[in-house]
Amino acid sequence: MMKAVFVPMAGRASVLAISLLVAACAGGSRPELAPAPATPPLYSEFTVEDDMGATDSGFGPFLSATLAQENSENAAAAAFYLEALALDPSSAFVAERAFYQLLFSGRLDDAAALAAELPPEQDDNIVFMMRVVGAYRGADWARLRTLLTEGEDDGFDLVLNPVLKAWSYAAEKDLVQAEATLAPLLADERIKPIAEEHLAYILDYLGEEARAEEVYKRLTTEERPVSMQPIVAYAQQQIALGNRDAARLILTDATQRFRGNGYLMREAMRLSHLGAPSQTAATPLGGASLLLFRLGSEFAQARTAQAAVVYLRLASYLTPDVADIYLLLGALFEQVNRPQDAAQAFATVPRGDPLWRAAQARRIAALKAAGETDNAEAILKDMLVEAPADRGYLTSLGDLKREASAFEEAIVYYGQVIDTITAPVPADWFVFFARGICYEQLGRWLEAETDLMLAHKLNPDEPNVLNYLGYSWIDRGQNIDEAKAMIAKAMAARPEDGFIRDSMGWVYYLTGDYAQAVLTLEEAVGMEPTDATINDHLGDAYWRAGRLAEARFQWRHALDAKPNDELKAKLLEKLEKGLPPLAKPDAGTP
Repeated sequence: MMKAVFVPMAGRASVLAISLLVAACAGGSRPELAPAPATPPLYSEFTVEDDMGATDSGFGPFLSATLAQENSENAAAAAFYLEALALDPSSAFVAERAFYQLLFSGRLDDAAALAAELPPEQDDNIVFMMRVVGAYRGADWARLRTLLTEGEDDGFDLVLNPVLKAWSYAAEKDLVQAEATLAPLLADERIKPIAEEHLAYILDYLGEEARAEEVYKRLTTEERPVSMQPIVAYAQQQIALGNRDAARLILTDATQRFRGNGYLMREAMRLSHLGAPSQTAATPLGGASLLLFRLGSEFAQARTAQAAVVYLRLASYLTPDVADIYLLLGALFEQVNRPQDAAQAFATVPRGDPLWRAAQARRIAALKAAGETDNAEAILKDMLVEAPADRGYLTSLGDLKREASAFEEAIVYYGQVIDTITAPVPADWFVFFARGICYEQLGRWLEAETDLMLAHKLNPDEPNVLNYLGYSWIDRGQNIDEAKAMIAKAMAARPEDGFIRDSMGWVYYLTGDYAQAVLTLEEAVGMEPTDATINDHLGDAYWRAGRLAEARFQWRHALDAKPNDELKAKLLEKLEKGLPPLAKPDAGTP
């Protein structure tokens, strides 16, 4: 069947998770980080009296907030909880829930303000961390240390507290106190890698060039470093000192040692061209944000999405211009099937960032997944205004139109891309393939065949091209042997692809091998049980194999799969009349 078609850590990245576990097991009075509290049985604790003495329940906004929260609609839930809170500002119960939803939805200024107003009995780990990060962002170092001292014996705070407190002293240029604060962590072999990394950043920040370089060298020459970030920070330090050749050697050596590490390669290119990495670690804000980001990354890898979102939101509050935070947030939301939130996260990547274009591509894909194709199209058209000949934008618009079956419009966009190609290269295969699909869907076979054959020439091993062109030939009774070989090659490359296996089954059907067609199409249906066309094909194969009752069952199943109007009409006719007799026993025609 034809079918149109985050920052990696090194091998010891789990040291951070182990360190957190060690710290958590050390005890603590504050509750550990948990998802937002479940809403208890619904009731209204607040009423509002108007000027005439009449009362009006605030239950409506609270109920709406609860329903939105249950549907993971954090932005809507936050708005409704705030509306309920306005009706009864004294309700700590509602304020706490408003805080969580503000934090999860990224309204961090509002979340910080509300956290500061919550009474002590509402001070759980998330509220506490919001207060800490709020003080940190405001450079209120005395207030920060007071908060951290109150929480220094609590769970995860055994790691976070000393690192953040050390940075607070560094921000005040007090290296002695910063080192003294890190000393207990440096003495603990289980947590030492994290502490030593931040010691290097603090020394770098305070201009202790020789000592910083010494620690950087120790961190970056380990066989299996905890993180790639010290390598990048070390290179950045050398660039800042005017030692670009030294920086180049550091990055070249690292990329050779850790071949295939996309993060290192990306940062090396960025440092080479811009002189700055995607995230600067050797500053108070950068160092703290990096720690929170890595905590979020660990929770993300552990499939603990809500905790990951909390730490990533907190990291973004300290460094709102770091693209990697929003890319990971978006990926998390995609994993939990929240495409609108994913699109919003990708949209937050700053426009001037080198990752902005990649983020926009992810944003458009998320909007498509959310069914917001009009928004996706509008964004692409806005981007085209600034870059009217951009091949990526034009191709994406063509894809949107093709997926919406607006094939004529898709051809126009693909054609604009193809017009810029003077000598096609292998990387150009997709645009010819996509336009070929559109021509074929419109019944313009000669034009379709030309494009599909060129796509095959440019990328002869691409399963989608092999399948689509091979199926098209078989369906038209052309080049049977070559088409059969192409589909077999595609199936060998993607044995678990139900659509390609359907094509192979249809080859057997059209060439009269009904027994083999049944076997292959049954496998295809097992892989794609809800596809109407594949179920229709299996019904046809059953009929030709003499299994009439099973054929009708399969056609009914195809009807249940909501086929298009044309296929629906054919299915209804088959259910009424069956298939017409073959003109010849071996003709291979339906």
